Amino acid sequence: MSGEIRADPVELARVAQSCLDSSQDLATALRTARADTMLSTSDFGNVANAGRQSEAYHGVEGSAGTAVERLVTVLEVDNESLLRVAFAYQQADEEAERKLRQKHRNIPI
Repeated sequence: MSGEIRADPVELARVAQSCLDSSQDLATALRTARADTMLSTSDFGNVANAGRQSEAYHGVEGSAGTAVERLVTVLEVDNESLLRVAFAYQQADEEAERKLRQKHRNIPI
């Protein structure tokens, strides 16, 4: 079972740009959050378990940061992949057009 698959290279490039914009927005938000949420053990007050609270906080903060960094990477890879696919479709379309023009020289395409 075979069929033609069509894709609009311009639309693929638009989606790729959206992925890139989102990755940049996420990276900026992560940098801002990290700068704004820097806490030391003293920020947890003068309680007996401040050290454990600080340790738990930094563990969660680190895990969340890693998760967001991975999302940024996924979006960047998606951007690159979509651009490659858009380029491949554009090349295929141009090659098909060239072949049609050679075969049907009197038909405006």
